[in-house]
Amino acid sequence: MTDVAPERVELLMSLNRLELRFDSAASLVASDAHDDPATLEWGCRAVLPLWEPDDEKAVADNARLLGPGVSLAQTFQGQRQELTILSMSGLTLDLWRIGHIYASLDSRDADYEHFAPLFDKSGDLGLHSDLEECLVSGTHVVIIDRARIAPAWRGLGGVGRLLIGRMLRWVAGRAALVATHPYPIDIPVDEWDDRTRETREKTVVQRTWQSLGFESFREDLWVMRPHLSAHDDAVERLETAFGRYL
Repeated sequence: MTDVAPERVELLMSLNRLELRFDSAASLVASDAHDDPATLEWGCRAVLPLWEPDDEKAVADNARLLGPGVSLAQTFQGQRQELTILSMSGLTLDLWRIGHIYASLDSRDADYEHFAPLFDKSGDLGLHSDLEECLVSGTHVVIIDRARIAPAWRGLGGVGRLLIGRMLRWVAGRAALVATHPYPIDIPVDEWDDRTRETREKTVVQRTWQSLGFESFREDLWVMRPHLSAHDDAVERLETAFGRYL
């Protein structure tokens, strides 16, 4: 591994080589709230395959991309090495079929408790009454639990936002609503008590999601309404901005 980080342009020129990978799992039959068949756990990654090391130039190019902060993880597919540069994971709820929304959320880790305010028994299909209009586009609620991008890809004009937008085209195809809880998850454990830093970095994360058409709902929850054009318009602007590299 090299200690020399690749240049900004070198990373951007690699965009057209990225692949989006998706994994998901749902139970066939429910035995408890956690495995309700109307819930789908999913994860997706943006992966950069390195060149086949056939010559010195390919080896040198690969070495540059193995620099610090370029990937979240490195794996091998046969002889070919691959770098994960962005990962996103979450949960999809089918409101038409789900039996107990709160139990399904509560049975998972504490992160999912943040999303309880999206739901209210008084609303159609258990969705909060302030969000009922979203049901015109589907009956699925997509919850984004975690989204991370490798440090070297930050500050490049919206690469992370572009990738999230492309992923959501597949993950949220039938969604009535997409929700996330913007929080700076990369703050070191020993700095969790630094409220000033937390507030500052949380504001930055919230602005990122806002630029993708998400808006504040309540209790630090941000939502995107797929039946409106704000999200699609934002992704189209990003695609235009990165057009020369795609």
